[in-house]
Formats: sequence, C-alpha cells, structure tokens
Amino acid sequence: MGHSSCGDHHGDRVLRVENCMFSLPSAERSKAFQDILSKLDLEKYRREKIRLRDVLEICPESIKNKIPESLGDLPWHFLRKVMALNGTARNTSIGHKALEEEMGDDNKELHIDDNFCFSDAEMKVSLHPLDVLCTIVLSSDSFLQQEILAKMSMCQFALPLLLPALDSTKCTLMLWAMRDIVRRWRPHSLAESRGFREESLVLIKMPIISFVRMGSCSFSKSKLINEVLSPSQQHHDFCIHRDMESGNIPREIADGLVEISWYFPAGKENSDLLPEPVAVTNLRGDIELQWLQFSFLTQISSAVFIFTESISEQEYKQLSSLKESTAKYYFILNYKDEKCKKIPGFLNKLASVLKLSKAQLLVKDSTTNNAGFVKKVQSILRNLVNSSPKTMNMEAMAVMARELGIQVDEDNQACQHARKYAEEITAEIRDVAKYKREMLRLQGVPWKNLAKVEKELCQMTRQGDMDTEDYKSKLKQKWLKIRREQNQCDLTSGLMKFITGIG
Repeated sequence: MGHSSCGDHHGDRVLRVENCMFSLPSAERSKAFQDILSKLDLEKYRREKIRLRDVLEICPESIKNKIPESLGDLPWHFLRKVMALNGTARNTSIGHKALEEEMGDDNKELHIDDNFCFSDAEMKVSLHPLDVLCTIVLSSDSFLQQEILAKMSMCQFALPLLLPALDSTKCTLMLWAMRDIVRRWRPHSLAESRGFREESLVLIKMPIISFVRMGSCSFSKSKLINEVLSPSQQHHDFCIHRDMESGNIPREIADGLVEISWYFPAGKENSDLLPEPVAVTNLRGDIELQWLQFSFLTQISSAVFIFTESISEQEYKQLSSLKESTAKYYFILNYKDEKCKKIPGFLNKLASVLKLSKAQLLVKDSTTNNAGFVKKVQSILRNLVNSSPKTMNMEAMAVMARELGIQVDEDNQACQHARKYAEEITAEIRDVAKYKREMLRLQGVPWKNLAKVEKELCQMTRQGDMDTEDYKSKLKQKWLKIRREQNQCDLTSGLMKFITGIG
C-alpha cells in the first residue's frame, strides 16, 4: 500500500476505513472523553487550553513532591513530573488515603460474592496512564504539546504519533508537537571516525516497524516491544503495559492511539541492537475497530507484526485487502483454544495473497521461551534493516495521513503562522557563528565581559593593593559601560521577526 499505489484500490480501502472507523459512534467516544475530562477536572481546558506558563508557574503545589489524592491531581502530577524528567511521571496511582476511603472501613464485616474483585476499588479511583496522557495532550495548547513531547522523548517514553478522534471527528498526526525534538546518534558507518549525526527528529528518514493486534491476545504486545528495544544490559519501559503500575486498568478512550518509539545506535557494534535508526509504532486496540489507523501504518511501514489468537473468515477478507501493500507482514500467533483450529486454513490462503514465508509466522504460546522469542524478533529486525527497506520521515507521513483523511496538527492556522516566521528567520542563517555575532549582539563577547565583571564583583580576586570601595566602584563603572553599549544596540531583523511571531 505504498505511496505509488493510490488508485482504485486506495479508494476502496478508504471507504472500508470510514465504515470501520464509525463502528463505535463518534457521539459515544465524545461522551467518554467528556467523562474523563470531568474526572480529571479539565473541562474548562477543552476550549481554553493549558499553557506552558501554567505548568511552569512556581507555587506551593509545584514545589511539593505530592502524591495524587484524587483524579483531579493526576494531570498536574504528570505535567510537573515530566517537566522534571522524572521516570515515574506516567504513574496514575492514587494515594492510600483515597483508596482506603473507596474500600471502606477496615472493621466492617467482610462479605464476598461471586463478582468480588480485590482490584475493583483501585480501578474505581484511578485511570489508565494512556487515558490521562491523551486527555492532557488534547487539553494543552501547541507550545505545551511541544514541551510535553520533548520531555517525554528525553525520558525515552513512547510518544503519541496519532491521537484518537475524541474532541473531533478525525484522529490527529502529531507532527508539529515533535518539531522541537533533536536526536544525536552514531551509525556504524561512522564508528571508526567517532563521528555522529544530529538532526531534527521529524526529518530523519528511517525504516518504520509497526506492531498491531487483531482480536484478543493473552500476552502483552507492548511488553514485548519494550523487551525487543531495550539494551542488552538494562530494561526500559518505552510503552505502558499491563504489568506496570496502573497498566492493568481498562482503557476508556485511548484505543486508537498510535505510539512511536525509536532506536538509535551508539556506534558500538558489539552491543548495538541495530546499525541504523529505526522507528517502532504501537497501535492500541483491535485493528478491526481501528482500521483507519491500521491502514495508515500499512502505508508507512517497512514491516507490520500482527498479534492474534485466531483468524476468522471476516478477518481474512479484511487482511486480503492488503495485497497491494509494500509492507512485509509477520504474524505472531498465540494459540489458546478451539478457535486456533481455524488459523491454518486462513493462513494458507493469506500466504499466497500477502506473499508470506514460513519465517513470517511466529508462534508464542505458554511453552515458548520468552528470552529466545525476543531474540528471534530482534534478529528479524536486524535482517529487515540490513535488507535496505523503504525509509520515511514524519513529513512524508503527514502527506499520507492527509490522503487518508487524518488531520495533521501542523495544519492549524496558528502553527502555520509560527512556521512561516521560523522559516523566514532560519533562511537567513548561513554561518551560525557569524549569525550569532550579528543578530544576537547582546550575547557573545559583551555578555562574556559582563559575566566576568559580575563574577569579580562577588569574588574580588584581583583587587591587589587597591582600596576595597575604590575597586568596587571601578568594577561598577566598567559594568555600567558594558550595559550602556548593550542598550545602544537596536533590535535586529531576526529578533523583530521573532517578537512579531510570538506576539
């Protein structure tokens, strides 16, 4: 389903996408979103968005390491923790006091019925971290969205690539929100020279590997992604999964979210998983109910891993529509019950349609060794990267998203306005050092000289035999002279454009 195959087949697929997209009525999704907003006390931010200054404001609440005691505390708990690059920012657990109030009096007589569940009380007073994340991002203005995703990237959290359609009829590609993120890495081709590459994340072309689920699956797809991407000597949870804190709480609005993570090599051939950068996407929810997002992933991906316990006739028909796709498909089969007897027949049919080989069918059941399975998936990724797969950057993703009717956050008028000014400013930059000297006149040499004088005023290390007050007076006169010189500098064209752009 590459970019070049957008003909009649593409039109048929878009029609099927639209039919599947509304299998859950938009009014129902909107109501669920409204309920979450109400629980998190964010209703007033549905229109008037949270600003970056609101989060950076210093107040008694912001300087305390407070444990959330109500659902309304969760958004601000996340925002303050992620701004501080705290790895626990995604935890949505409520303090014991609130949990005890929900569970009731310890001395009350215990009564257990058939529907009793020890985690019920905890689930009532908490939310899934991805529900909280989606709500916060949709309640934030574009500048705060950029800051949130930049900080999440530093924490190596999976970032929201496609937000589900909650406050609009279309899901949203988060291109503008990732514009500020810059990555630095050392590909194996530069390992000997000790060189490195540094580039804006949205401009880096790389293979994209997608992981999706069809129907139910008894093991965690997100947990497997974490294990596959983690360095050999340490484990990192890029994606939230069911065994993490609050990860077992049912999602209410986050189905349809597509997360994206990246692997960047450090230039160490013995320990690097892959020689070049790779992007990995993770679709939350069943592809049958999220067919628009799935169709988007099939167009941008070099390979798609489909997790499933069974393949029905209807699912076979849907997957058969991918025959024009240029992506390579891998099935991770989780055999569980009688439904599995139907898998071989439909797989044999799919094998010819999707050109599947035996190596593209992986079985993971209760007898499978997990460590060995992870190594097998890592080996597949290495082979894919070494086979010169198609590469794509996020700007190219945006083109395909628009073709499928997915909205792009950067198409917002305010974002376009800001981008126009940014391009005008950066177009003038040829030599960075020279541009700084000419356009940022208060920095560079004047700023360094001023800093030296201020430092000497505090330390007085070069006073010598001079009287203390005379020496201080001399330094203050020098400081005033530099400040007068700075004040005589007019605003340059670049600064004028910047001030106009943020006005």
